[in-house]
Amino acid sequence: MITLKQYLCQHIFQYSEKNLLELSEEEIVEDLEVLIERISAPVSLGGLSQIIKMIKEIKHFSSVSAENILRELHLAPYIFSALDDHGFYIDDKILEAEYYRITYHKGWCSEHPFYVLLLKSYQYQLTQKSCQLLAAFIKHYYVVLDTLRDPELATTSSTREEEACSNLRLFMKSTGQDFIEFHQTIPFSDKDTPEFIAFQIEEYLESKDNWFYSVHKNYLRVLLHFFSNDWKSPKSFIRKPSIIDREPKRYVDPKALPIVGAQEDIFALIPDKPLTPNGDGLDEDDQFESQKFVVNNRDLTTKRDKTELLDIDIPFNKNIQARIAIDVTANVRRSHNMGMQNTQLLMPEELNFLVSTLIANGKKQSNLDVVITIWLMLLLSKTIAEIQNLYVFTDLSKKRQGLYIDENGQGWWHFFVLHSAKSRMEHFGLRKIKEEVFTSCPDFLLKIIRANFGKNTVGPIINEKNIEVLTNKITLKLKKMSDSHSSGRISITRLVNFISYYLNSTEIIDPIYIDYSYAVQMYTTRVARSYANVCDHHRCKQLNKLWLNVEEDILRYSCKPLPIRFFDLRYYSTINHFMGSSFTPTNEAITKLISALSQRISASKPSFHHKLESIIDYHNAFTAYTAWMLLFGTGYRAAWNPLPTLALFLPSFNLMGISDKDDSDFTHSRIVAVPNVLKIQLVEYKRHLGCLRSLLRILMPKICSSLDKIVDVAQNVLGFNHSQASQWYKIIRNSRKEQGPFFFFHKQRSSTVVKNLSPSELVGYCRREIVLPANAGRHWLKSKLLDKNVNTELINFQMGHWQTGEVPLGDYSALSHVEAINEILPTLNELFKEVGWVPIKSVLS
Repeated sequence: MITLKQYLCQHIFQYSEKNLLELSEEEIVEDLEVLIERISAPVSLGGLSQIIKMIKEIKHFSSVSAENILRELHLAPYIFSALDDHGFYIDDKILEAEYYRITYHKGWCSEHPFYVLLLKSYQYQLTQKSCQLLAAFIKHYYVVLDTLRDPELATTSSTREEEACSNLRLFMKSTGQDFIEFHQTIPFSDKDTPEFIAFQIEEYLESKDNWFYSVHKNYLRVLLHFFSNDWKSPKSFIRKPSIIDREPKRYVDPKALPIVGAQEDIFALIPDKPLTPNGDGLDEDDQFESQKFVVNNRDLTTKRDKTELLDIDIPFNKNIQARIAIDVTANVRRSHNMGMQNTQLLMPEELNFLVSTLIANGKKQSNLDVVITIWLMLLLSKTIAEIQNLYVFTDLSKKRQGLYIDENGQGWWHFFVLHSAKSRMEHFGLRKIKEEVFTSCPDFLLKIIRANFGKNTVGPIINEKNIEVLTNKITLKLKKMSDSHSSGRISITRLVNFISYYLNSTEIIDPIYIDYSYAVQMYTTRVARSYANVCDHHRCKQLNKLWLNVEEDILRYSCKPLPIRFFDLRYYSTINHFMGSSFTPTNEAITKLISALSQRISASKPSFHHKLESIIDYHNAFTAYTAWMLLFGTGYRAAWNPLPTLALFLPSFNLMGISDKDDSDFTHSRIVAVPNVLKIQLVEYKRHLGCLRSLLRILMPKICSSLDKIVDVAQNVLGFNHSQASQWYKIIRNSRKEQGPFFFFHKQRSSTVVKNLSPSELVGYCRREIVLPANAGRHWLKSKLLDKNVNTELINFQMGHWQTGEVPLGDYSALSHVEAINEILPTLNELFKEVGWVPIKSVLS
């Protein structure tokens, strides 16, 4: 049986061969063994992917800390690149799930405490300071490891190693108020020694008197001992006998008196002690509920069976009630698929006043922190907490999120573009992507930031470290600005969400360009952004288009041009890099796929006598060509049995119904436009199936009867009412059992069977010539529609995505499907022409 470690070695070796690293399998095994031993990983290597993700995340905040961690863990750079650049996919799904697991097994906290610390890194609240603290902890951990594992220093329940690792883990994931200042100030820099870090922790403990949660103080005390390395042997205490009386209590029957005129079994209880109310007239016990819970399913007329489960409700606990309550707001926000935002848009009048006020205030040194923060909230859609994590740097070897100033004195915003899904090692012909993006910073803003820096050249973009103080200053400044103007109230929320709602109201550009440029989560769900792959120069042009539009709105109001530009159109590199989806194929790769599929059709043409084997080979080749064209033309997901019935295809309207990711209520069903070439090909494919059944009627009568239902489906379903049609479609959609129009013939011993087309079979059909992901067509179509500047609403219509409540098939939808199809159809035809899709006539018809 192959272990996970062996699969990892194979994956890394394939990476080294692909990138010409000239590494032997023995060298790879040795380097991997060193890593496993260094991190004290369990035999199963469960959750190893989390360590790779941790280092990748830390790079965003502090590249120096990430490099220090790589060095301390003895993680070879090529191993990190192999596991980071490509997804790790193997046939053994149990081992694959073990590699990607995010939880630890029972006993790991005591046996592998350091590994659990790395495994749970996805829960940590990462900032630049917390990344530096984690890197310092890892470095010092290996220095004092012998002390941590000293049995004489261990307590009866845990070693000092387990104590230190678990306390740091709990500290790193805590969001308590006790640690806000700590996360912003400690350590002072990434060069701090353990002794100096211990000194900073001790000072913090002495300066803080009030703790919201006493356990938080214990976390820091353990870290203080760790960095000071002053552990002492545990003390033993003799337990004193308990003073609590443990004798069983005896209770007498309650005193009760019958009530005159009432039933015999109803009594009035008499208290044992006299009531002595307080000054407000309340008894002490009446101020609290006497019972914390109620029983919902109690029947008072019969005696309860002891084995009966009680339905307990706790209505007096606010926390429990909040936990079980239905969060309608969250559900609505997810259905609209946009992040939290204020629906009140800043109008041109308010923007004009805001710009003029900020320009005037930017001339005073005391106001620079506030002015810069307001500008960044407006231009980058960043919150105050996110702005505090932005840094100015001049050395590209120490990249982080923030502002990069090059040798020419120009400013560039630097952010990372990440996706959870990675392409397989075997995939070829995909666009090479960059996981970082540089966007020009306006010259006027760069001057203000430099003036605020003074003599410094690098450091946090904002000098004020206390987020509460900065928030109060900005709130007060915005209040004064609003009070001095007749417009509406300008708030922090309106500033942060200005771009988001401006795009919703104007659709001037797709929100994905803001998402990629400034690492802003514009969508609640990831699907709308995971298919997009855009080039750098086009992204910059779209941003310029957005801000020019905003400037024109202000100009129409004020009739005066602005003294500043919101965006300067510059390209960081002359090379037009791509960013976003790693599954998007190049046009050359698609052309190669089309050529390979066409050659297979030509090579498998049956002879004049139409032998059975040649007919089967030709049908499979013709089906593969048509199915690939279907995926590229409609944005169909990689689903089993695509286009389960030809009744969903209406060639007269260039229209097709799709349900490739749906529930029982057809929530995500959609109508898509069909390019002319695909329309002709599908009509030809239907004719091909009709001729195929005629040729095989005698040899395969059972299969041909299924083909009769497929080809003549329109005649059968026209008589269905709504409920019959719904039930019929629930059975056949994406079904692996019900026969669909796209199928392959397979040899099974001496007989021939048909099987619905699957994504893996479609990918493997031309494996010798080219291997593309099964959903490459969907990624390509979304990316190309963005390149062609197609309206965002039309792209969502074709792809089945949605935002801000778009429901094209809703009862009250005002979208005309015919008009939408007619508008997007010329672009689809143009895209098909660029890569070389052409209709092919079947020789059987």
